[in-house]
Amino acid sequence: MRNLLLVSFVSLVSLSYGQLWFDVGIKGGPGAGFPINKTLNNDGRFGATAGFNYFFGGKVGINYGHYVGFTCDVDYGGYKFGFTQAEVPGKVQTENYRYKISYNALNVMPMFRFTKEASYLEIGPQFSFIKNPLIEDEAYPLSAPSGNEYINNNLTGITFGFGGHMIGNEIISLMAGLRFNYVISNLTSDTWSSSNFPFSNYPSITETAKTNPINVQVVFELNYSLGYIAKSSSGCGKRAAFLKF
Repeated sequence: MRNLLLVSFVSLVSLSYGQLWFDVGIKGGPGAGFPINKTLNNDGRFGATAGFNYFFGGKVGINYGHYVGFTCDVDYGGYKFGFTQAEVPGKVQTENYRYKISYNALNVMPMFRFTKEASYLEIGPQFSFIKNPLIEDEAYPLSAPSGNEYINNNLTGITFGFGGHMIGNEIISLMAGLRFNYVISNLTSDTWSSSNFPFSNYPSITETAKTNPINVQVVFELNYSLGYIAKSSSGCGKRAAFLKF
C-alpha cells in the first residue's frame, strides 16, 4: 500500500509539472566555525576565534524540469570554535586564555535548490544531532564544564549555499560551492540556559546571552543523475515510466 501511494504521488507530480528526474551525490569539504554571542561581541575582554570544521555525507534529489529541485542532505561532521579570555579572575591579568567548544554532529537538511546555467542556489532548514561535545578551558582546565551537560543535544538552524559545475556532463558532474550554516537554537542546554555559560570564569557577568554558531564551508559534490519519469505518447492511459540515463 505504501509503495502504491508513493508511485501514485510521483506519477501525479510528473504529469503536473512535466519531466521529473532524480539524482544522488556524495559530498564533503572543510570550513570554519564562529561563535555568535552578544556578550562575546560587546565585552572587550573576549575575542572570538575561528575553529576548523569538516563534513562528509550524501544527498538525494528530486528535480522538476531544468531549474527547480528538492534535495535532502545527510552528513556527519566535526565542529570547533572558541574565544580568548582576558582579565580572568584569579589568573595573571596580562595573560589571555583560550576557551574552545567542539562537537560532532549528524545533520539532516531538506532543501530547495534552483539550478540555472551550470550554477545553483539552495536553502533549507538544518537539524543537527550532537555527539561528543567537549569544552576546553585553558584558564581552568580541571574545572571546565562538562560538554555533555552544558551543550544542547539537538540544534536547529538554516542552511544557505551556492556554487556551480566544475567538470562533467548531464549524467555525472563535479560541483563546488560555499555553504553557510547558522544555528538558530541556543547552543547551551535548557538546564543551563539561564546561566552565564560559556563565561563561567566571570562571576560579574550575570546577564544570559544565547550562543549561536555559524559555519562557513567549502562544498565539493560529485553528482550522478539516475533517470527521469516521462509520459508515454501512446498506449492506454499514457502511463508514466521511469527511464534510466
